Amino acid sequence: KGDALNLTNYFKDNEIDTIIYSSIIHELYSYIEYEGKKFNKNTIKKSLKEAYQILSVGGRIIIRDGIMTEPINEYRIIEFNNVEDLQILKRYCNDFQGRTIKYEKINENTVKMLVNDAMEFLYTYTWGEQSYPLEVKEQFGYFTIKEYVEFIKENLTNSKIIESKSFLQSGYEKNLLPKINIYDENMNVVKLPDSTSIIVIEKG
Repeated sequence: KGDALNLTNYFKDNEIDTIIYSSIIHELYSYIEYEGKKFNKNTIKKSLKEAYQILSVGGRIIIRDGIMTEPINEYRIIEFNNVEDLQILKRYCNDFQGRTIKYEKINENTVKMLVNDAMEFLYTYTWGEQSYPLEVKEQFGYFTIKEYVEFIKENLTNSKIIESKSFLQSGYEKNLLPKINIYDENMNVVKLPDSTSIIVIEKG
């Protein structure tokens, strides 16, 4: 156990072969107050730079974490099978701490939202009331996968991206699709977008 933003306090430079972040970075981003604020992308930069410094040449950092989907300016239409669940969305928009989440109400059980706002809500909606108090404090998606790769290249000197891919985390379709219908702006049924990334960084 230790401070994820100060790994060099615990390990020597070039000492570690492999570092794994499994759904951790979005929590650092969400919970740690760095430079006077939470939800600060410099928190991610600081964490990865510390990890990279203790990584040996040829060593790897493996990141599994949430992503935002592209194009980010697309909208999704969510139709709730239970009209009362629209109140959960209303409550979520008031409680979510990561950023401002908005929706346009189309009718009594249907809303239109930016795709990444929709998905940020749906991730919390999936896990239910028991997890709600924690989930509204966390922002699961903070970069698109392209933005993540560029961020790594900009901040980790001589790094090489060995793998960068995305997938829809198991369980979301099973838990969400009985509760909602999801459409694009033209009311075409669409699949849930990828929720999660795998990125492998090698130190040069």
